[in-house]
Amino acid sequence: MSRNQALNKLLVVSGLLLILLITVESEAQVQTPLNHKIDVELMPTLKMLKAQDTITFPKDSPRKISFLLHKNLHINVIGHDDTLVVLHAATQDESYVEYGLTLGSQDNKVTLAYSGVIYDPVVNDNSDGLISADGATLFGSTYWYPSVLDLQKNFEISIRAPADWKTLSQGQLVSLETQGATTVTRYREIYPQEDIYLVAGPFKNYEAETSSGKTLHVLLRKEDASLAQSFLALMPDYIQHYSETIAPYPYSSFSVVENMWETGFGMPSFTLLGPTVIRLPFILNSSLPHEILHNWWGNSVYVDYANGNWSEGLTVYMADYWQQEKINADRSYRMKTLSNFADFVTANPAADFPVREFHGRHNSSSQAVGYGKSMMFFHMLEFRFGKEAFQRALQNFYAQNIYKRATFDDIKASFEKVTGQDLTGFFTQWLDRKGAPVIELGDVKIMRWLDGANATSYVLSQKQDQPYELSVPVIWTLESGEQVRQLAKLTEKTQIFTLVSRSRPVKISVDPDFHVFRSLYTEERPATVSSVLGNPSLHFYFDGNNGGAQQFVQSWTKAVDGKTTLHNVSDNFEIPKEGAIILVGDNAVFTSFMKTQLADQNFQWNGDGYSIEDQTFTAADTSSVLVTRLRSNPEQPVIWVRWSRDNNPSEWASRLTHYGSYGILVFKGRPVVLQSTWPVTESPLQRNM
Repeated sequence: MSRNQALNKLLVVSGLLLILLITVESEAQVQTPLNHKIDVELMPTLKMLKAQDTITFPKDSPRKISFLLHKNLHINVIGHDDTLVVLHAATQDESYVEYGLTLGSQDNKVTLAYSGVIYDPVVNDNSDGLISADGATLFGSTYWYPSVLDLQKNFEISIRAPADWKTLSQGQLVSLETQGATTVTRYREIYPQEDIYLVAGPFKNYEAETSSGKTLHVLLRKEDASLAQSFLALMPDYIQHYSETIAPYPYSSFSVVENMWETGFGMPSFTLLGPTVIRLPFILNSSLPHEILHNWWGNSVYVDYANGNWSEGLTVYMADYWQQEKINADRSYRMKTLSNFADFVTANPAADFPVREFHGRHNSSSQAVGYGKSMMFFHMLEFRFGKEAFQRALQNFYAQNIYKRATFDDIKASFEKVTGQDLTGFFTQWLDRKGAPVIELGDVKIMRWLDGANATSYVLSQKQDQPYELSVPVIWTLESGEQVRQLAKLTEKTQIFTLVSRSRPVKISVDPDFHVFRSLYTEERPATVSSVLGNPSLHFYFDGNNGGAQQFVQSWTKAVDGKTTLHNVSDNFEIPKEGAIILVGDNAVFTSFMKTQLADQNFQWNGDGYSIEDQTFTAADTSSVLVTRLRSNPEQPVIWVRWSRDNNPSEWASRLTHYGSYGILVFKGRPVVLQSTWPVTESPLQRNM
């Protein structure tokens, strides 16, 4: 028995055992998928592919079926019994043609042969897929194979490509053979999938194996063993963590792949990251666990998009938030999440919508709802029921819905089963309402009893029209130094609560750790880059003769949704009555202005350098971003951006949008050497007595 024959036999046996295991351990009723058997040849220099696809439909499929295929692919039916017609030709805005297939009387199979050019040019880091001499990236939305809508599929695929190329699809690697100037790679995926992906190129392959036998790859477009190793060192622990928390990892491998343009996508068994993104320092502790986790949420339990995308918020909570929790920065992360919602949604009410209407991110406001508010929804579930019940509910949700399209209602059913509580009201108020509750701390009165005890009453109110049912943490500091924690069940517009204590209270703090999704007061949150980018009105001040400043302004005006006004600055400038103020470039007027605005912060500036939080920097060698609130009007954020010769202003401006939660940034070359915010010391929800 050859190595390939033995491997194939082992895969079949392993697949049957895993199918049996899933059938026994989960109650999921997985629909019968159609099966593709695709032989595809990539012709990079011609930007073409040539393919033959034998499709086997489920036995109960109708004899007339429609599918979509890329408009540039010419297709024929192989066989005399099946017929094919064009139902809808591609319009100017569509990249696909809809075909009608009538199956003959013989069986449920059809073989289709097709070929043509696929090349959607990359514009503003967007493309539906392409084949080129530099590589091939083909998504489900490329329609590079006959796509039958609303039917899941499994597949076998054989990919013929240049000998120096590596090819990748989801599923188990079956064989890899080099035949002269070409390499043929075969994959088999036995579990139902939403789409079929194909990525190929002249990658440098770095690989390792986990203790459980999963193969790990890092595919880079140029040699960089250090970068590859930084990923390979962390991937096993992330996979093990989620395997223990949710269920065993559902694929045989995981790959980090460098794309030709800037992307940050998570596909079944691999993530596709752009050349800049893959080298950002925070990717290893944010995007990497995030994309690995998507193999559970989104890529093996699928999203029923018509009923809301739950996957992103849950993945952010269990990946990005989890990483901050490990370093005790979870409070700060929650505050930043609420700040982003305030900056991009509360400041722009027209951009608001219920979480259940979130389908995908297309701008900062949709991200603040679909990622941020949804993340806080899951945090409030865990805060209410505890980590152990939270994990058991998600394990149940996964087992019940593996390889199915799931909804928030399926999540609700699992949490109700585990907790024994009716969660209809909780899910409805957070998923079907726009906006956020506004909590107000009213009168606080202390009464001393004859026995020496203190009875303290306090008033909490909700200022929005319709009250929420809230569990609001309240922390008391007593004269003795002791801290007392309460959980105020706030369900009405206004309620009175009481604390009885032997020691006299000296301070009350309402939700100081941001456990409730709510509107933040301006005094509670520091000024950040996102408070500028999310503003509905932005005023740019710069020297019109400075080419670098022009490039920066051009980049940021494309990145924001608000109204932009450009001001040419020479010797002075006037402050507008509203809107964000953006000072671009080195200018003595800007320096003087910011020194005044930051007079109460730990900040000094002299001609050659500056210091922030007792760290000293040389001006000529660093790029810096300083954000604060206008002293005369705290509702107006002001930001000063300046850069050294090591940073291209246009590219640097684009990178800065990834640092939206910071108000202080210092870069030395590309690396960031300081990221922070100016301290916040006051809140209307805290009171000394």
